[in-house]
Amino acid sequence: NYILQEQKEKKIAIIENEFGEISIDDALLKQNKLALAEKVVVMDNGCMCCTVRGDLQQGLEQILAEVDKGSKIDQVMIETTGMADPVPIVRTFMTNPELTARLRLDGVITVADAKHIVGRLDDKVEAGKVNEAYQQVAFCDKILLNKLDLVSTDTAIAVKDRLRDINAFAKILPAVRGRVKMDELTNLRAHDMANFANVEIEKEAENTEVGHGGARGGHGGGRSGHGGHGGHGGHGEGHGHDENCTEDHGHGGHGEHGGGHAGTGHGTGHGHGHDANRHDTRVNSFAIVKEGEVAPRKLGMWMQTLGQLPPQYGTIFRIKAILAVKGHPFKHVFHAVMDVSDEDDADAWAPGEKKVTKLVFIGKGLDKEYIRKGFEGIFEP
Repeated sequence: NYILQEQKEKKIAIIENEFGEISIDDALLKQNKLALAEKVVVMDNGCMCCTVRGDLQQGLEQILAEVDKGSKIDQVMIETTGMADPVPIVRTFMTNPELTARLRLDGVITVADAKHIVGRLDDKVEAGKVNEAYQQVAFCDKILLNKLDLVSTDTAIAVKDRLRDINAFAKILPAVRGRVKMDELTNLRAHDMANFANVEIEKEAENTEVGHGGARGGHGGGRSGHGGHGGHGGHGEGHGHDENCTEDHGHGGHGEHGGGHAGTGHGTGHGHGHDANRHDTRVNSFAIVKEGEVAPRKLGMWMQTLGQLPPQYGTIFRIKAILAVKGHPFKHVFHAVMDVSDEDDADAWAPGEKKVTKLVFIGKGLDKEYIRKGFEGIFEP
C-alpha cells in the first residue's frame, strides 16, 4: 500500500496470494484452478491489483495479456503473503523462457519484523519442512528491517547482525512502517545476467546504521548481490540436504565451459544464540576470490562435487560467480538457486585486465575451508 500511495509515476501490477497457508510450489503449479484471479482492481494511480488463486505463471500471463490490450504496466510486484518460501517464485522465472522474454526478475526483497524475526528464525520445524523465515532471508537480495520503533537500539543492532550472519550480501534497509526510499525497491538487477559482471559480487553489503536514529528512510549503504539468467551447459546432481530442506539442489556439471572460484574468503559468522559454539569455519554466506584461470575440466568436476555436497559440509542455497576460464576470452557468469542454474558469457576480458574468479555462496552451516580447498584445486598451475 505504501508503494502504491507513495509514487505516481510508474504503473505497477500487484500479485498477491489469498491463501495464507498455500505456497506456490511445483505441486500447486500442476493443479487445475477454475479461475486464476479472484479480482483485478485498478487503483487510483492506475496500478492493477490481482489476487492470485493459483498458478503464478498464469497470473503473470494474465497481466501480460492486459498489457497486450493496451494497459500500461511498468512493473509487476509479487507480494508473497502466506507463500513464505521464495524459491518456487524464483524457479518460475528461471525455468520459463516464455516469461523471461518479456519480464525479468528484478530481485527478492524480504520484510523482516525487528521485534519478532529472531524468534521466527529460531522456530523448530517439522521434519521435511523448511524454516520459512530463514529461507526468506537467505534467498533475498535486500532486507527491509521494519518496526525499528518498537525495539531498542541494542536489539536492532543484534537483529541486524543475525540477519547478516545468514546473508551477508543482502543490503539491510532500516524502516519504520515500511517506509524507505522508493529507488531502493526497484531496478535492483539482482537476477540480470547482463549486469552480473558489472558489480562487485564479492563485496558484502556495507554495515547499515539501525536503531531509532537510522530507521527513517533507509539510508544504509551497501549493494545487493547480483545473479543472472542465461544458459548453456547442464547442471544436474542434487545437493546435500539440510534437515529442514525439501528441495533438490543441483549446481554441478558445467561441461567445457564454466568456472571456478578460489582464494581469499570473506565470511560472516557472528555466533549468536544457538550458533555460539559453531566452528569458526562454519558460516552461512561467504565469498572467495582468486586471480588466475580455472581449468574447464577441473571446474566441471568440482561443480559436480558441490552438487553432491555431503550434509556434513553444509547446504548450499545459492551460488553467484564470475569465472575466468582458461582459453575462453569472455567473463563467464553463473547463478544457481537451489536446483535451478543459469550461465552465460558477459563482456570479453580487456587487454591487460587481471583475470579474477569470484564466487559467492549463501547457504546454511557451510564448511568454508572445505569449499575453499576444492576451489583452489581447479586453477591452472
